[in-house]
Amino acid sequence: MKPFPFQKVVLAPLLLAIPVLLVLSGSTKSDHPENRSKNQQKGWEVLFDGHDLTKWQNSTSDSIPYKGWKIENGTLAVTSGRVGGDIITRESFRNFELELDFNLTESANSGIKYLVNRIKNAKTNATSLMGIEYQIIDDFNYPEVKPEPNSTISTGAVYLLYPPRNKKLLPPGQWNKVRIVVNGKHIEHWLNGKLLASYDRMSPDFQEKVAQSKFRDYPDYAKADSGRILLQDHGNHVYFRNIRIKRLD
Repeated sequence: MKPFPFQKVVLAPLLLAIPVLLVLSGSTKSDHPENRSKNQQKGWEVLFDGHDLTKWQNSTSDSIPYKGWKIENGTLAVTSGRVGGDIITRESFRNFELELDFNLTESANSGIKYLVNRIKNAKTNATSLMGIEYQIIDDFNYPEVKPEPNSTISTGAVYLLYPPRNKKLLPPGQWNKVRIVVNGKHIEHWLNGKLLASYDRMSPDFQEKVAQSKFRDYPDYAKADSGRILLQDHGNHVYFRNIRIKRLD
């Protein structure tokens, strides 16, 4: 699959001598100086400008991602094979709106985690990078999701905790827009302009769901005031673009 096809340009004979500049259809909007200025004026900070990954690092080291992640036509692509590992922002964020676009390949699986911190497992005392996850997956073809495309493991779900509602997911090869709002204990998941989930991470209902999930052995799960943003390498080819964040503090 080629998510970013080039447009063929046909020129009339009289125009053949005129130089033509071809622009890749996969280039991002945010990397244009005018759009960068508009982002800044509206309080948005661009986390990926289509050119470099200086605001990101490997989840297991301080190095800039270079293996398994690459920049293709202004997009950020995680490649197949799970050779790169997850990546996280260098900076932590407290209250914010996060926006990005994603484009899946067939049967791909990924995710966006937020409020990511290293927390301890009460049983083993081992620490792991943990955060709340906005699930990204091919609802149309992934075997475990296809029968129930609105389950707690489907796109837009608060992974394993809350299912998405009113979802309008576009299929692999098309771009979908994510919006995540974190404002204190209140959190919202949006997809393509539709609110999918809204919850209170300190509520008894949320805590009960955590207690019934694989996160139950992490007493500090989802309790941090701030944390990093993580993009997941799940071994499948997935594209991201227009990644930006607005602080609400």
